Amino acid sequence: MRRALVTGGAGFIGSNLVDGLLDLGVEVVVLDDLSSGRASNLDAARERGAELRVLDIRAAGAVAAELERVRPEVVFHLAAQIDVRRSVEDPAIDARVNF
Repeated sequence: MRRALVTGGAGFIGSNLVDGLLDLGVEVVVLDDLSSGRASNLDAARERGAELRVLDIRAAGAVAAELERVRPEVVFHLAAQIDVRRSVEDPAIDARVNF
């Protein structure tokens, strides 16, 4: 694997995955809207060449454009709406993000 795209890569799990991929010599692009992750989680990774693109994965056209631009060999989909209360109050938004 030479190129990967990680959704939700600015979160705790995602940023650790990004670090591991970089350790393996993989080029990494992160898609994250920073609603629960932090850009600072990727500071070291960005210094090592990872790219952060701030966007909402529900923006299908923007995601498709990134997939076309990056042309990853693998996509790790870690973006998620994680607030259980919000998922109960608004299951549609939960589904749009998580599925």
